[in-house]
Amino acid sequence: MASENIYLPYLMKIESITEEAPLVKTFRLKFANSQEGENFQFKAGQFAEYSVFGEGESTFCIASSPTRKDYIECTFRQTGKVTGALANLDVGDTMSFRGPYGNVFPLDEWKGKSLLFIAGGIALPPMRCVIWNALDTRENFKDITIVYGAKSVNDLVYKHELKEWA
Repeated sequence: MASENIYLPYLMKIESITEEAPLVKTFRLKFANSQEGENFQFKAGQFAEYSVFGEGESTFCIASSPTRKDYIECTFRQTGKVTGALANLDVGDTMSFRGPYGNVFPLDEWKGKSLLFIAGGIALPPMRCVIWNALDTRENFKDITIVYGAKSVNDLVYKHELKEWA
């Protein structure tokens, strides 16, 4: 569990913003309170509520791997009021984050097996956390295969990482 009360939000600072594709951004978020960041734990597959003060809250997966400490990442497509408000935030701005929630990928059950990940378009972020988790603990798995596509080359997310995964 991340804290004593998973319904209380953490204050997060936007450390970086990556334009992944048209209307798609990835935020790297750092905990405003470094002690909360050190204590924060989640597992691959979990999601969270991300909010912009005065605008509302949206649900997205945690797109970063739990093996990579000191930050979390979320990737979203701008489609409505809250995601529009998120898209207008800048590096250094503060937002809030509640979580983690939900089920997890059973990585312990997958040890010693080959893994196949299939995703399309904006559905790659939920896979990204488990892909990096598996790659960061590569010795636990046999082959790791990733099949990913999008409407066009411009719609591919994580272009810089796809090359690393090849």
